[in-house]
Amino acid sequence: MKLKIYEVKKAIRIIMNKKLILSLLLMAVITVTKAQSLRGQLKQHAGQTISLRGFDYYQNYDLATSTIDSLGNFILAYPNNYKGMGVLQTQDNSSLILSLTEPLIQLQGTHLKERDGLEIKAGAQNMELMTFAQNQILYQQAYKAWRFLQPLYNDQQAFQMQAKVLYTVNEEIQRIEEAGKNAKDKFPEDSYLHWFLSKRQLVNDMPATVYNYTERLPINIQAFRAINFSNPKFKTSGLFKELIEGHYMLLENMGQSLDSVYTEMNISTDYLIQSLNENESLLNTVSEELFNYFEKRSLFTVAAHLSNQMLDNQCELNTSLANTMEKYRRLKVGNIAPDLQLDANTTLSSIKKPVLLVFGASWCPHCETDSEKLLSYYESWKTDKNVEVVYMSIDTDVEAYKKAYQNKPWKTYCDYKGWETQAAKDYFVNATPTYVLLDKDLKILLHPRSLEHADVWIKHKI
Repeated sequence: MKLKIYEVKKAIRIIMNKKLILSLLLMAVITVTKAQSLRGQLKQHAGQTISLRGFDYYQNYDLATSTIDSLGNFILAYPNNYKGMGVLQTQDNSSLILSLTEPLIQLQGTHLKERDGLEIKAGAQNMELMTFAQNQILYQQAYKAWRFLQPLYNDQQAFQMQAKVLYTVNEEIQRIEEAGKNAKDKFPEDSYLHWFLSKRQLVNDMPATVYNYTERLPINIQAFRAINFSNPKFKTSGLFKELIEGHYMLLENMGQSLDSVYTEMNISTDYLIQSLNENESLLNTVSEELFNYFEKRSLFTVAAHLSNQMLDNQCELNTSLANTMEKYRRLKVGNIAPDLQLDANTTLSSIKKPVLLVFGASWCPHCETDSEKLLSYYESWKTDKNVEVVYMSIDTDVEAYKKAYQNKPWKTYCDYKGWETQAAKDYFVNATPTYVLLDKDLKILLHPRSLEHADVWIKHKI
């Protein structure tokens, strides 16, 4: 009887193990069906790490990673719900752009950089995409050559008698332009690639327009302002940042007066806001990225317009962005800055000198580094330009504050309320260090991006 019970238990364990194995196999099958795959053989990349990167508007991230085996084989399984563009990248920084809109993509070759020997065995759209990219390079080279010849046969006396040649030059230029425009039509109109290639061509076209073919400026500008930026296809396209920043680069270099440039930029900014109005999260992201881009390019007038438009808009801004933009609106250059009660007997307005107002803290590593730089500037600013430094600390720890600032030659003030200090609220400070340059009457002269920026301004404009 004991033997039989043992055998029964053993049989049950075998059955349970088989069920477990079956369940695991079933889960593996389910997992595979929830993923798309990219397979291939790249013999010269054997042993290297390989990754497939995807896009999320301004961000990019790994969809899948693997290691290529000794024969060059690899498999990358990526989420089934990802539809868009991806970048296949190997450990030696070789890369290939792919359309991830088909369930299986299979490629074979020796090396990603050897495109002539690269074959797409499954995923027909990618073979057409690769052919398209190669043809675009040829079109651009030929177009540049024909455009070089065009003014020679138009304007130079030695060639003006060659009317037939000029006719051929103009005809070929027109043919190449049409071929470029129509290349996307090889793909179905409702396909991702048809949509993608029209936007990719605009991105590629903008630098050439700025530096070589300025007559195309109005066409490029109008094309940008006809785009629906709320289209969800942008999310995985990898085009979003390039397209937007490329457009403002084009406007900045359009060869017109600054007032005209700012006007055009503001029109495009208004168009972007209107296009994204139904997607608050994305509008916040775009506004913040665009604002930072304007500041880096010193396009402060355009940044101020963006700030005003977003603050007047009905969408809800994240706190940090709202503070930054409110600062631009209320504390724009030329406005009178808020007066501050520095201590019982001193206000900011009572100093009656140009002031570099600094917001910092003892716990801020950048503030500590900048304090050393400030020491090197302070005496010359004070002696040569009569500029005073007023340092507002965001500290809450009395001892840390005293230790950090006890030997500094400038006046430092702190009420130990941290970010709740009224000075930080009045100046919409949400990061340290923050600088504001004021004249003797508290008129805002500059929002320096760094002490070096402040130094140049003080030396040459005060």
